[in-house]
Amino acid sequence: MTSTARSGDRWLEMDLTWFDPAGPFGPQLDALFDRIGPLLAGVRGRRGIFFNLGWLVDLVTEWTGDLDQPIPTRSRRTAPWAAVGYRRLAEFVADYREATARHGLDGAGCGILFVEWAHVVWPPELKIYDFDSDWYERHPELYEPARSFIGMPDLHPVNRLHADDYPYATAPDGIAEGTSFGDFFGAQWAAFAAATGFDAILLRDGFCGPMIYTRNGPYGTTAPDDPAVVAAFSDAVRHLFRAVKEAAPDRTVVGYSSAISPVADWRVGCVDFEALVADGHIDAWIEQTWAGAWQDWWHQLWKGWTFQTANLLTRGAMIARANEQRSRPCALYHLVETWDGWEHWDTIHQVPGKLTWGAWAFAHASAATPAGPRPSDGAYVSWLNNGHMELLSSDDIAFVGGLLDRTEASAAALEHVHGPAIVYDRQSMAALAASNPADNVGEWIDDQAALVMKWAVPVLSATRPEWLAAGAGTDGVLIAQTPSDPDGESALLSADGLAVFGRADVIAEPVRNELGIALTGERRGADFWVSTGDHPDTPTFDRPYVPEHCVVEVAEDATVLYRTRDTALMTRRGRRLWWQPTDWSEPFNQFVPKYQVGSTFPAFQVATVLHELAREAGVIHAVAPARPLPVAWHAWRSGGVDHVLIGNLETGEFGDSRLGRRLEIRLPVASLALGPSARMLELVDGSGAASLGLSPCLDAPGFTGATIDLAPEAAAVYRVTTHQ
Repeated sequence: MTSTARSGDRWLEMDLTWFDPAGPFGPQLDALFDRIGPLLAGVRGRRGIFFNLGWLVDLVTEWTGDLDQPIPTRSRRTAPWAAVGYRRLAEFVADYREATARHGLDGAGCGILFVEWAHVVWPPELKIYDFDSDWYERHPELYEPARSFIGMPDLHPVNRLHADDYPYATAPDGIAEGTSFGDFFGAQWAAFAAATGFDAILLRDGFCGPMIYTRNGPYGTTAPDDPAVVAAFSDAVRHLFRAVKEAAPDRTVVGYSSAISPVADWRVGCVDFEALVADGHIDAWIEQTWAGAWQDWWHQLWKGWTFQTANLLTRGAMIARANEQRSRPCALYHLVETWDGWEHWDTIHQVPGKLTWGAWAFAHASAATPAGPRPSDGAYVSWLNNGHMELLSSDDIAFVGGLLDRTEASAAALEHVHGPAIVYDRQSMAALAASNPADNVGEWIDDQAALVMKWAVPVLSATRPEWLAAGAGTDGVLIAQTPSDPDGESALLSADGLAVFGRADVIAEPVRNELGIALTGERRGADFWVSTGDHPDTPTFDRPYVPEHCVVEVAEDATVLYRTRDTALMTRRGRRLWWQPTDWSEPFNQFVPKYQVGSTFPAFQVATVLHELAREAGVIHAVAPARPLPVAWHAWRSGGVDHVLIGNLETGEFGDSRLGRRLEIRLPVASLALGPSARMLELVDGSGAASLGLSPCLDAPGFTGATIDLAPEAAAVYRVTTHQ
């Protein structure tokens, strides 16, 4: 495959155990780059490979400074490397540099990755992972009992180390009592990197706080009541990253997400992520958008395709704002999965259509800033090998490489993202963290947007109140998170269509007045509340799980769409929608059985109203699909051409992508790049009809539309064009 020069960064991930340390590395590296070189060739930005050697920090913490020290890894999988010393690791990195030069990949980084867990032995019976730790056995005081379902003790950087007498490279007489882990680990990393030659470190699962995979953080499913405890934990994480970067400033430091709502990072995970990035000591961030692994193998649906899209959106809004305070910006990467080096999922071969959808959606998911849309800065591809130490085939490499090239080229020319925009409100989050950290006010805007996206609401951008006030461009329909920022209220209230999600009492009073809701002073507790509404498809005795919520009074000119016996849960007043959203009944539960949300109907009804608001605002929308037939779609303009992305994604409680889908989309003629001359959709990628005619919508003047059919588990990208 021939690659052309392309902007953006690209990093790959693989196991160092693919290499036999007993043999010469040169031929093994040549075999690797002969196969995977096309994924790195021509990349103008930062590029390279992050290697995994035993997951645990022992590789750094146990380093004594002696190159002949045996590598401290305890696993059947890494046994060949445990039989050699650090000198062999340094020789590998040197040979890697020579091999990249031979293959025209000069400058490709050579990184190492770690997780924060005390040990990795999981699942308990299968033991896919079987790693025990010398470091943990010496310093258990650094760790706290596991909160995540995988059951590994979690590193708490706020804890201090006890004294020991181990001969570390940077502390030959041992660690002094009360030493900060960040200071110790940063110094050890710098010494290790100098000795071995690794030029990048990926602080993977849990290093940005041990809230991973579920909304269960260092202190449980909520933050502690005391704001000082939250601030101290956040400061400790920030200090850890700062110490690692400052100890080796010429090395690249990369962080890694929790796989769930970025809003929850602060609200439950107790880490102010935006402040962490603004501090300036993270060079890049990977949003671990393993949507296929989570949804289509592990069946952990609230980490699936639309959820990862929404996570990427709020993360992008946080990073873009934090970068305004930095001299060199932190890069944001979306993850493109293939198969796994350890687990059994295999997205690239089992659901390639969904992978195609994800690569396009993630590449175009953008922060809507006053300077225009800001998509991610590149991709992280995981993994190159599977558990049997097979490399991706040449056909696989061609598939992934072509997909990356097409999506990144389109994203590099991105001009506008169509559809509703999430409005992330940091001021509201900061107020909660400072006053009542344990409160749940329905602020999980990324999860909520992910739910409504399942019924064809094309959310592909996120903005902020301050950006709206500064003129950030959106399509005019906003989905606002518990708005409390007075500087952004006027921008919200002037929107052509507005949906506000969250508990009524944390919504700014002017916004409540606009919505037509008022507080009564009464509250109702979290429960599966029997609810009803006027929508013809409302289930009998619907029982969504609703967190603690306010009883509200509704203005005479507002319509109650959905309610319990005590209060409205969803109202509409003109082009204004309010929703007291549902929530997870068990935020520690990675799965989505029916009792996690109780009912998907409220999200479906919100989606139908959002389609109506978009139609009335004259922007793109769809004819709302039926609740059993969810389908995802998005739209954007790149290089002067409008594009449409559609995907048949859902699994389990939300739908069944093994059945075909049909969606009728509507595009506003006046705002299309081709204006009234637009007459057809032309297939660019994925599977579907090669072309589809666009016709005027008789029931929606000013719109042109098409009906798109999708095969099971398929995706399609179309561009809007004229007849040839």
